[in-house]
Amino acid sequence: MSEEKEFRFKCKRCGSCCTDKNTIVNVTYNDILRIKEALGLNLDEINFILSFYIFEKEPTEEDKKKMVVSPVETERGKAFVGLKKTPDGSCYFYDKNQKKCRIYKARPNFCRTFPFSFRIYDKTAKKLEKMIEIKYTEKAKQYCQGIGEEAPIINKKKWLKLGKVTLEDLNKNYYIIQKWNKAVQNKEMEPNVSNFLRIILNIEEKREKN
Repeated sequence: MSEEKEFRFKCKRCGSCCTDKNTIVNVTYNDILRIKEALGLNLDEINFILSFYIFEKEPTEEDKKKMVVSPVETERGKAFVGLKKTPDGSCYFYDKNQKKCRIYKARPNFCRTFPFSFRIYDKTAKKLEKMIEIKYTEKAKQYCQGIGEEAPIINKKKWLKLGKVTLEDLNKNYYIIQKWNKAVQNKEMEPNVSNFLRIILNIEEKREKN
């Protein structure tokens, strides 16, 4: 478990997490569908607000274990799916003048959980405090102005509930990506971005029918 006995955080809207050029806002298929629904986007518009960040070299099995979101096969190789960035490295949806997110209510879970990360510690535990481990992300330790001794102690139960939902979403996303990657490797599917997004939109259609 984490060595931290208590966690302190209050967002100061500094924008550091939204403007760091080295931070990729990874998205799951549920994140994509939530943003699509909030903004009323079609396939081409979804494609426009996303970026597929290609690996410079093939990730090792050890690298893959460290990844929060699994890489997807594309026509240019394995890639992280994330929100688009502006030329200066800021998130496409960050409003610098207002210092706020333009899709706040529909923002990805990556943003909702920052500055924390979560992992299942004990699946058999009945209490969230025993089941899920929470800790500050390494990125947060580098630049988040909202953590520190002067910040208030967080409502840990509330954050752990969010962590549980996020982990469940990541697990569902993992299986969707694995299914896609297997189809590409078996040459059952052309590995282009449009096809990947169509698969995601098909999931939404099936939900609506059910």
